[in-house]
Amino acid sequence: MKTIHQRTAPKIAALLVAAATLFLANIAAAKVHLKIAANTLIVESFTQWTAATPWDQINHYSGPHANRPTIDLVLQLQALKAGGLDFDFELVSTPNYERAKLEVIQGNADLAAETIWDDEVAESAGALQHTDPVIRTGEFEKGIYALPTNTKLLAISSIEELRGYVGITVGTWALDVKTIEAMKLKGVEKAAKAENVFLMLEKQRADFTLGEFSSKPDMSIQLGTVTLVPVPNCKVAIAGARSWIVGKSGPNATAVLAALQKGTQALRTEGRIERAFKECGFLNPAVASWKRLF
Repeated sequence: MKTIHQRTAPKIAALLVAAATLFLANIAAAKVHLKIAANTLIVESFTQWTAATPWDQINHYSGPHANRPTIDLVLQLQALKAGGLDFDFELVSTPNYERAKLEVIQGNADLAAETIWDDEVAESAGALQHTDPVIRTGEFEKGIYALPTNTKLLAISSIEELRGYVGITVGTWALDVKTIEAMKLKGVEKAAKAENVFLMLEKQRADFTLGEFSSKPDMSIQLGTVTLVPVPNCKVAIAGARSWIVGKSGPNATAVLAALQKGTQALRTEGRIERAFKECGFLNPAVASWKRLF
């Protein structure tokens, strides 16, 4: 028995080593599965957009589903691929921007679909890491959006005139709230989500909101059955930069951030990030000469 054991032991050891090597190789080759927290509007737009064109084949960033938050997600996925990460993903639906960010902070998601303001990332530095800015300081401009029938407001040309009106924004959009409150308006209303902002404007419970410019000829924006148009030749700047975030608690956090950062730099160098935001109307050349009221 001793002789048999001596003969078979090396073979068994070799088999164990081979099995362990194969097991580790399979782990290394396995795709990284990512959970990406996204608000319901992004989930809906992304699903409809990619039903016709897979996300990794999108090269033109205009159309009915090409809003800035959804483009954030498409570019993020393209950056991960450009950074060399082998991954698949699922979207974790949330009611709003703030909840999506919280899902990452709490470790329930690896990434947020939408870029996050850098000061908000700094507030949760213990839980979040981030890429270089995707939207750089000074680039985030918004229009003063109102109902097309509100002709008196649409004729204003100064911050003094705007102060005679009531503004509304989503209450969890901290920098929008800070900006609109600093305008010293007649009043400020806060809504739970973007859909409510449009409905409250339709019901004339407020006069205007700050909206991201669209690629439509009249730069109008629509949510549900409500359409808003911008005050001509007037815009507002939202201070700060925005980056993609990665939760620190995920098992692949280091590799995901490295790939996302590498891909962000590649898309920036290629010019894709700027082109995408211009094509969707967010960085709109048509408003370059418009007056910043605030």
